[in-house]
Amino acid sequence: MTKSDMKKWASEVDLDATRTLITELQTKGKPWFKVEKEQKKYVRNYLRICPKRPEWPTPYQIVPVHYLGPNNQMVVCLREAKIGECPACQLRWELERGKDKKGAQGLRPSVRTFMNVVQLNEDGTLAEENIFLLGLNKLQFLGKQGFEPDLDEEGELPLYFFFEKYGDLSHVETGRDLLIKAKDEKSGDYDTVHMKFSVADPSPFPGTSELLEEELTSLPEVVPTFEASDMVALIEGRAGATVLPVTEGEVVPQIEAPRNRFGDEDEDKEETPTVEAEAPTEEEQTGPKSPPQTNPKAAMERLNKH
Repeated sequence: MTKSDMKKWASEVDLDATRTLITELQTKGKPWFKVEKEQKKYVRNYLRICPKRPEWPTPYQIVPVHYLGPNNQMVVCLREAKIGECPACQLRWELERGKDKKGAQGLRPSVRTFMNVVQLNEDGTLAEENIFLLGLNKLQFLGKQGFEPDLDEEGELPLYFFFEKYGDLSHVETGRDLLIKAKDEKSGDYDTVHMKFSVADPSPFPGTSELLEEELTSLPEVVPTFEASDMVALIEGRAGATVLPVTEGEVVPQIEAPRNRFGDEDEDKEETPTVEAEAPTEEEQTGPKSPPQTNPKAAMERLNKH
């Protein structure tokens, strides 16, 4: 067989389907809600936050997380969760002392908030009989550090402050439907998603008790808590990784309305000019997180000596 005969076997490997399968298997079928968005205009996403189970303190779960290992495994930050010493935080400090700012940045803890939601049509009826997991970053749910909200200016309020203003948005009888208007934005090399929140008047939850019983995801179990030794193994690439993407999953197309019960204008229908923005903070970056672009072996060896 000649070299020319072998050319027909030269081909590219498409790993996308495999990655999708791994995600589906390792997230145990959790249906993540993917917020619909576009680059030049806001896209409307109609949702209702599901009522909490009686044993949960809130209908949302706020979790400090790290993204570790080659597959960006999402795990609880032991230090921020006040569980104990966190190897990822210790390694970050070692990398900072070693002037590896890029590697250290990849190990910064992030704050993520998760909640069960149902997708709605514009009129408040269920779009489908399924419950999804919605994940928001710190800016989207809580706002920047030291943020002082003006509850009368709802246009730029993070979602949490709608709970402050209106009470439990998820209440089965007096909760409120939620509108998220989302738009892709570019800031330097980073992709960001800008969200505007608004709520409708109080109304009963549109789903059934059976739907809640069967499909609510246990929020305290969304992000795994690893032992310190397991986190070290994950950082070093010696442990398997469970990928828990925050925004993966498919949903039905969104419906846009010129004006609706949320009381907002239809300015989001118009194309908006792209505005050059400042480089986003770590919490504003919404693209896939990459593992630290550094070899942490030396830092880990220093840590293991202590």
